[in-house]
Amino acid sequence: MGTTRTGGVRRRRRLARAVAAAAVLVGTAVPLALPTAAAAVPQPDSHSDSAASPAVADPAEKAALLLERRVRQRERVLRSITVRAANYEEVKEDEAHRLAVLAYTGPLADVTHVLPLAGYRLSATYGLAGPHWEHDHTGLDFAAPLGTTLVAVGDGVVTSVADSGAYGLRTIITLRDGTEVWYCHQLSAEVEPGDEVKVGQPVGALGSTGNSTGPHLHLEVRPPGIGPVDPMSWLEALELAP
Repeated sequence: MGTTRTGGVRRRRRLARAVAAAAVLVGTAVPLALPTAAAAVPQPDSHSDSAASPAVADPAEKAALLLERRVRQRERVLRSITVRAANYEEVKEDEAHRLAVLAYTGPLADVTHVLPLAGYRLSATYGLAGPHWEHDHTGLDFAAPLGTTLVAVGDGVVTSVADSGAYGLRTIITLRDGTEVWYCHQLSAEVEPGDEVKVGQPVGALGSTGNSTGPHLHLEVRPPGIGPVDPMSWLEALELAP
């Protein structure tokens, strides 16, 4: 009797635990269900990212903005061209004035030769003889203030810059046709042998070095194979009148 009663109690306890466990499983189980079509597609709301995206600009508006930018760019280019043109005109006016004082008044594009300096007086001509020269005078003397700028009479190449005894500091420019032009008694030189020079370009400063009685330029002109010729006649043939 005792054994049967004890076994029944145990069975009732196991049954109670099983029922309790089944109740827990039934109460916490989550049923599985397929999502409906409406649930599968998220619905936009006022807080979605799509609502914050900027609208695409209208093609006509984009074209108008591009045209405006191009117009502004062309206006800037035109202003730049205008400024450059004004500067160019100013430079050309200065050049024309500088050449005019060197006895050239023609079109700037046509200039080939100019006088070697401005603001001078002729103090000695070609062929003179006297105590100032060992032989007949072989050049044309231009007296002017010490330091007066000397310029290239034409396009050429500097072939010599040196102290040359009685000639003092002398620069020789060989023109395109082979003619040598000597600048003698210089105070200083602004070019070196081998330099290419353009007509009207500064080449040195007038001085009184060597055999000289005062500041002046002794100019000699020596065509190839001939020796010194009268610089006055040579300049006049170029339509330049000292």
